[in-house]
Parts: sequence; structure tokens; C-alpha cells
Amino acid sequence: MRKLVIAATMLFAVQFASAQSVDFKKDVIEMVKISGSAANYTAFFEPIMEQISEDKRADFKKDIEALMPSIYEKTAEVMMKYYTHDDVKKMMEFYKSPIGQKIQESTPKILKDQMSDMQDLQLQIQGILMKYMQ
Repeated sequence: MRKLVIAATMLFAVQFASAQSVDFKKDVIEMVKISGSAANYTAFFEPIMEQISEDKRADFKKDIEALMPSIYEKTAEVMMKYYTHDDVKKMMEFYKSPIGQKIQESTPKILKDQMSDMQDLQLQIQGILMKYMQ
């Protein structure tokens, strides 16, 4: 009887931890979306999309959109290593605040500007690299 009670207790603990993990991951994915990270992914793919012929862009966009849930899952798994569930709840609260919303709106624009600037820097870095690789 004692073994049965121990086994039932362990099973309950595993189920409880699993449910907490699902809620945690769900909240992390929500936080990623409201933080503006989703818009950052979109901003990342924009220059790539410009390289694709216009007649194929809609299909490319659909393929990328189909990939987004997977990207959110992977992002959540990484973030769950470094943040607690409480951390994520506080971040969600922040991103719902006026300054958090401003960050959400401006971050994709900043990322786009940085990517443009980085292309210039990449050429400079490539020149330096070539100097040392010969």
C-alpha cells in the first residue's frame, strides 16, 4: 500500500510539473509575440524577400509564416533556460506598459536600420579579414 501511495504521489508531481511547464512555455511564446520579437523576425526576412522575384514573394511569405510556430517554440525553449516563469510574467507586464509598447513599435525599425548599417560594416570587416588570412 505504501508503494502505491508513493507511486501515485510521484505521478501527480510529474503531471503537475508538466502542466506548469506547458503554461510556462505558453507564456514565453506570448511574451515573445508581445515583446516585438515576432516583428523582428519579419524585419529580418524583409531584405531576403526583396531578393526573391515578385511572383514568388507571396509563396515565400506563406512558407515563412508556416515556420513561425516552430521559431516561437525554439525561442521559448531557449528562453526557458535563462528565465523563470515569474521573470516572463514580469516581462509581459512591462511590454504591456507604454514604454514597452514603444519598444515594440521601434525595435523592428531599429533592426532594419542596423541591418543596413551592418552591410557597410561587413564589407570593412571582410577587408580586414582578408588582410589577415593571406
